[in-house]
Amino acid sequence: MTHRALATRLSSLATLLAATLLLTGCDQQTTLHAGLPEQQANLVMAALIDSGIPCHKAPGDEGTWNVTVSEARFAEAVNLLERRGLPRRDYQGLGEVFKKTGMISSPSEERIRFMDALAQDLSRTIASIDGVVDARVHIVLPENDPFARNTLPSSAAVAVRSRWDADVTEYVPAIKGLVKNAIEGLSADKIMVTVFQDPPPRVP
Repeated sequence: MTHRALATRLSSLATLLAATLLLTGCDQQTTLHAGLPEQQANLVMAALIDSGIPCHKAPGDEGTWNVTVSEARFAEAVNLLERRGLPRRDYQGLGEVFKKTGMISSPSEERIRFMDALAQDLSRTIASIDGVVDARVHIVLPENDPFARNTLPSSAAVAVRSRWDADVTEYVPAIKGLVKNAIEGLSADKIMVTVFQDPPPRVP
């Protein structure tokens, strides 16, 4: 083999190696979410795959799962999941907040914990409505004196975040009814529901 032929062959091999390294680098996987319950990991993967973003699921610590995507599509995946409200926020229900720990709480502390647990239960239910990305319920239960002539009414404020392509305003009366029936002594006129609709995704 002549010197020129050898140089040409080496040059071709170098070009092929560089292209291989470039492709390998583009497909480098990075962790998108770690420590997810399997259901949440599956929801995340379904949303990514439906949008044409390849992803992988691998076992994590203590029965959890990790989801990875290509580094080249990491930002796209993050923005997509943010618009979808995935993975879902972890709400604590009444049973979780009031687990027996052996500690003694004051009546005021118990009351605050009850209000927080009730708000989280309601938030989780509202967030499960189709088109709702996230929901937060804020409850005010005045500690009225039972012998007082004038008492302060209970009230609630609900913030609902919806997908850009979903109109959830038709559910507002049902949301008010849900909150009203869950809180004793709360009237519908003391419940405020505000819907925040996500802006449409930017076209690249």
